[in-house]
Amino acid sequence: MLRARSITIVALLAAIYAVVGLLPGFPVIGVPGSDIRLTRSLEMGYGVALGPALGPLAAFVGAVVGRTLTGGGTAILFTPLALVSSFMAATIAKKSLFGLRGWLISSFVMGGILIVWYATPVGQSIPIYAIPHLLGLGLILALRERIADLLNSENKGRLFLGMLIVSYPSTMAGQMLGNLIFLALFSPTPGFFMAVLPVTLVERSVITILGAVVGVPIILAIRTYLSRAQ
Repeated sequence: MLRARSITIVALLAAIYAVVGLLPGFPVIGVPGSDIRLTRSLEMGYGVALGPALGPLAAFVGAVVGRTLTGGGTAILFTPLALVSSFMAATIAKKSLFGLRGWLISSFVMGGILIVWYATPVGQSIPIYAIPHLLGLGLILALRERIADLLNSENKGRLFLGMLIVSYPSTMAGQMLGNLIFLALFSPTPGFFMAVLPVTLVERSVITILGAVVGVPIILAIRTYLSRAQ
């Protein structure tokens, strides 16, 4: 019964993601036909509510379907971002996973992405670009299990605070992966990244806030739904 309900939830959330993906998003400067969708704010809630397997799956399937419905194009190459943001949030919400602390796994993911960024000539030429991302990593390392305590709380206020905290590093990890994909596909100059950094900061701040606003009701609804199957 619980497995059947989990499959139903994954399908439902993927469908919601795809439908929300039909709404207009933030245009990506320099990439015709591509944009940042409001669906990015759903990914963290999916991860926290469904865990590190089903959460990313629901987000990724929704992203692929949504991008396909809107014409695909170069934007479909950025759908793996949904996996990373959702997985980051899911692991932070877990006290322990695969024999490791959840926050440690998310730190490895974020740290690995940053290492790859700094391994590129572009990343090395603009070392200050990744400071906002490093702050996200620092947030995880500073708070560690306390974030999971907030995310697993039944108190809506504490849950909202937890979602605010987890949404920032999670969406920044996805954004940096997007940078690496963008870099591989289009070979932009370092100046391009620095020019759009202010827009990126505003965009990710909005996603962080929306991630908390929509994440709390998603998590509470799914918790209630799954508890009835037990």
